[in-house]
Amino acid sequence: MKLPELYRDWKIVGGILLTLLGAGNWLIGTVNTDRFNTAQAASHPRGLDSVYRGFEELDPNSDRAVLEPLIAQQRNVTYAVAHVDFYHATVLTGRVLFGVGLAFTLFAFLAAIRRDSRRALPHIGAATTDGRDRAEPPTW
Repeated sequence: MKLPELYRDWKIVGGILLTLLGAGNWLIGTVNTDRFNTAQAASHPRGLDSVYRGFEELDPNSDRAVLEPLIAQQRNVTYAVAHVDFYHATVLTGRVLFGVGLAFTLFAFLAAIRRDSRRALPHIGAATTDGRDRAEPPTW
């Protein structure tokens, strides 16, 4: 079997492409999950006790201004959590595509090897050159 026969086989090429796509998704998802996990940890509200004032101290006119830092931090944490969830799904999809691509490539290579061995080996019981069926097994 020659190399051009392998890269012209759509099953082998498709399996390799699925494997590469899965590896890319897996890598990008892992890197970005780690990045947004650190962003989420950095935006986690710390020191809010100093910002917090009792509800009895709030008046209806200033409550929005007092609560705005808390709302902005919650928004940042929510965005980071959404990004982490998205990249978790990307990691899982990448792993599935990688596994399916490897399996598809493996079965495509096995099919190509079988096809090549069938072409290379003579068949038992094949017709002879004069048209008669051969009754005796081939001698090796």
